[in-house]
Amino acid sequence: MSTATLTRTSAPRPDLGALSGVLYVLFFVAGLVVAGVSGPSGTVTPYSSDAEAQAYRLKDPAALENLFRALGLLQGLSALALLVFVPSLTGFVRRYGSDARAGVVRALATVAGALLLLSASTSWVLAQIGSTAELSTYRAVSDLSFITGAGPAIAALGVAVFLVAATGRAGRALPAWVTWSGMVTGVAGVLSMSSLVAAGGSVFIPVGRFLGFVWFVALSVLLWRHDGRRGGLPGAGVPRRP
Repeated sequence: MSTATLTRTSAPRPDLGALSGVLYVLFFVAGLVVAGVSGPSGTVTPYSSDAEAQAYRLKDPAALENLFRALGLLQGLSALALLVFVPSLTGFVRRYGSDARAGVVRALATVAGALLLLSASTSWVLAQIGSTAELSTYRAVSDLSFITGAGPAIAALGVAVFLVAATGRAGRALPAWVTWSGMVTGVAGVLSMSSLVAAGGSVFIPVGRFLGFVWFVALSVLLWRHDGRRGGLPGAGVPRRP
């Protein structure tokens, strides 16, 4: 007498890790909302004068310190979510592109996440020194917080986004609007590096950041719904063979 063996099969479950791309955006936007609601009016950038920086930090020291603590927390969570999302980006590029390109995407996205985490940490330092530190010290930490969270981080992430979008376009693995918006985001991200040498370059920072937010949400949802590691995305071509 033979014994029948029953094999239970189930449909692949969506990769919940892919939704960390959405969390990256949500935490960062939450920080912007908190800044707009509870923070003092105005802002300080590396191109602000000492008088403007001093007036800003002394306008409401208690509120500013609480704001920096909240920003440190929310931007730190945003950075961690981005780092968690890196394997999803890398896996997509490895499947539809090459191992070499996937390695570059992993390195750049990780650098961007690390810079954003550094920016969040300096926000916490600003909350500690508040209005008691020398203006030169306050400005040095403030400028470090701004720079690490802006130009270099956006540029590194922008190149990664460009490579992911270009891979999706070449492999017909993503909708056209996702690929083209990703490449535009990448170019704007690289141009944001010009903010390090000229105030006018700061205009590319919000372009690269907010267009990138839309792109990350779209890609994150696509990867989650279609689980790029097990099934194809809409309009996907044939993945490369290992």
